[in-house]
Amino acid sequence: MPLIEKIANQNGTIGVWELKETVADLLKSCTLNSDDTARLATFKAEKRQKEFLATRLLLQNLIPENTPIIYRDEFGKPSLINSDLNISITHSADLAAIILSEKNIGIDVEQLQRNIDKVVTRFASTAEIEFIESSKDPQFVKILLWAAKEAIFKCSGIHGVQFNEQIAITPFDYNAHSCFTGALKHPEKEVSYDLFFRIIKNNILVYCVQH
Repeated sequence: MPLIEKIANQNGTIGVWELKETVADLLKSCTLNSDDTARLATFKAEKRQKEFLATRLLLQNLIPENTPIIYRDEFGKPSLINSDLNISITHSADLAAIILSEKNIGIDVEQLQRNIDKVVTRFASTAEIEFIESSKDPQFVKILLWAAKEAIFKCSGIHGVQFNEQIAITPFDYNAHSCFTGALKHPEKEVSYDLFFRIIKNNILVYCVQH
């Protein structure tokens, strides 16, 4: 069972699953309700099926008794039925992860070597691009900022956020600290966040906690 990380702290509980098993193997371990079974049948790509099943297995591992049902709103933001906990979900090419918390949270995981050069100006402000280009490891900082903004976007639940203008990450010494701050400035809400990152199997995982 490739549950490779379980992180619990004052902000919540995170589970990380390595997507190594086949769909058949995942199904053997996964308990699905009728809604889950119907939704799984809508996914044609094997990778998407693996992500879906790994997410359910993570939830079953973190809440083994009376595992709640995952519901998604019209914009795809997940929530838990019959639970006071909030949930956020993420996938990369080889990992799936969830975070559970009583706080408002968001999570994202990205492969460190993912090429996002073509979209930098769409998610980073001029000041953030300068921060990226002046860093000792521009590729790392690009992925870090991208994942941080994805986590904030997921936490916000707002549709149509402009990443380069409405989500800002405060520059910080990423070599010395694994926590930093960011903010969302949108007509619907203005919110500040604490963000945290860690490296897991050539991926960067970032999660945010709303103030």
